[in-house]
Amino acid sequence: MSEVLRQPRLVVFDLDGTLQDTYLWWPAVLREGLRAFAAATGLALREPGDDEANAVIGLADEGVWAPWLPAEHRERWRDLRRTVLPREADVVRSGRDFLYPGVRPLLRHLRSLGVRTAIASNCRGVYLQAVLEGQGLGALTDWHFCLDSPGVAVKADMVRLALEAAGTRRAVMVGDRENDMAAARANALPFVWRRNGRGEVRGADALWDGAPAHLLSILGLPGIT
Repeated sequence: MSEVLRQPRLVVFDLDGTLQDTYLWWPAVLREGLRAFAAATGLALREPGDDEANAVIGLADEGVWAPWLPAEHRERWRDLRRTVLPREADVVRSGRDFLYPGVRPLLRHLRSLGVRTAIASNCRGVYLQAVLEGQGLGALTDWHFCLDSPGVAVKADMVRLALEAAGTRRAVMVGDRENDMAAARANALPFVWRRNGRGEVRGADALWDGAPAHLLSILGLPGIT
């Protein structure tokens, strides 16, 4: 295993599919939002199945919203986003726990070791704030970046800002999508692929099975006792 992964001072985590099991709620929320948008606009919209809906998790903006609109109305994807986003925020603030098992102990342990943590997500600020509050991630991580963060155009910018905030280059990116690995590579960082059964990222420096002990071992850090 590459030594660049060992004992980082900063771990940058993707959010959806990495820390949070968004697959548990996203398809139903998307379909509800599509029905509401269709009723408001008169557009005939197809409701996707779970697998099709889940395929867009982690993409940015147009990649998430445009696929569900007729070709001649694709430019209205921002309107669709405005319809669905409040529903997403309501779900993650509902009191249900959507974090993957072990995420909270893992983040607490990293903090106890002096390892700083950041979240980098291709989402909007309304949604990120809802997750930070509703799922308790705000109190467990140090920095939080999304597409509405100042100075951000793409995820690579979020990783760069996290590095600057932490004042270190000894860092690693953990995510479940190709765009997470691209953000890591753009900042010359190693990338750990978080396996969640929803696809495969080729070329990662390490593969994480989701267990806290496994990630800590990959990073050469002491386990949780």
